[in-house]
Amino acid sequence: MNLHALRIFAEVAKCGSVTRSAENLLISQPAVTAQIRNLEKEIDLKLITANGRSIQLTEAGEILAVYSKQLFTLETKIEEEMQNIRNGVKGKLQICATDLPGSTVLPKWLVKFKKAYPMVDVQLSKGSSQIAYQRLQDHAVQLAFICGEAKEEEGIEYFTLLEDELIFIVPHNHHYSGKEISLEKMMKEPFILREQGSYTRKKLFSLCNANGIDMPLSQIGIEGMKESIEAVKAGYGAALVPALAVENELIKGELGKVYIKDTFIKHPIKLCKRKQDEPLSTATNFISFIKAELNL
Repeated sequence: MNLHALRIFAEVAKCGSVTRSAENLLISQPAVTAQIRNLEKEIDLKLITANGRSIQLTEAGEILAVYSKQLFTLETKIEEEMQNIRNGVKGKLQICATDLPGSTVLPKWLVKFKKAYPMVDVQLSKGSSQIAYQRLQDHAVQLAFICGEAKEEEGIEYFTLLEDELIFIVPHNHHYSGKEISLEKMMKEPFILREQGSYTRKKLFSLCNANGIDMPLSQIGIEGMKESIEAVKAGYGAALVPALAVENELIKGELGKVYIKDTFIKHPIKLCKRKQDEPLSTATNFISFIKAELNL
C-alpha cells in the first residue's frame, strides 16, 4: 500500500474536506484528489464520496481511517523512541567495575544519573580488573572502571578519573595512628592480608621486596576489601587499603592512618572504553556526567 497516499487520505478523513487537507499538507487540491483516487484504485474500493462542499467516508473509508490513524500514531511513537535512543535519553547503560569504584563512587554517580535519565536501564556488575577488561572486550558492557596501575590492555582506551592512593590503616587507638614511621617498623605489626591475586596484596609484597623487608609474621588472610577493613576496625593489626575506601572511617575516627616515610603508593581510578568504537549515547552521556561531577 502506498503510504504517501494513505497519509493524505488520513488527513482528508480527519478534516472531512479535500480543500482543508490540501491547505494543511501544503499541496494542491487536485494533487490530494489524485492521491485518493490512486489509493482507491490500488485497494479496489471506494473510500470517499462527495457531500456538498465536504466529503463522506464510505464504510471502507471509515475502517481504513481508523487503521491509518493507528499506523501514523505508531510511526510518531517510533520516531520519538529512536530520537530518545540517539540522544541517550533511553537505552541501556551496562558497566563492570572493580570493587573500589563499584562500592564507593559509582553507586552515588549512578543514582544521580538515573534521576537525570529515568528511562535509561542502568546495570552495574563487579569483578576483577581482568573480568572487567574481558566483559568490555566481549561487548557485554559499554564501560569499565578499574583501579591501580595494572598493565593496560590492547584495544582499550583509559581515562584517569581520580588519583587515589593506598594507605596503611590501624585501629583508631593504635600506638602508630597518625604518626610517621618507617616501612620496616610497619611490617613488624600484625597484618590483615587480602586474598591471592588482590592488587593491594601484590603491591604490599612488591613494596617489601623493593625495600628488602620481610612480610609480617603475624597475619590473617581475608578475602574482600570491606571485610579487611572491618577486621582492622575490630582491633587487629594493620592493612593496606585504598584511601577512598576508608575516607568516612578516618573522618569519624573509627580508624587511624599511619604515614610511611618516603612512601606514596598511587592507586588511580580509571574509566575504560573500547578504542575505535563509538559508545552508545547512554554511555557518552554518563561519561560527560562524571566529568561534570569531577570538574574535569
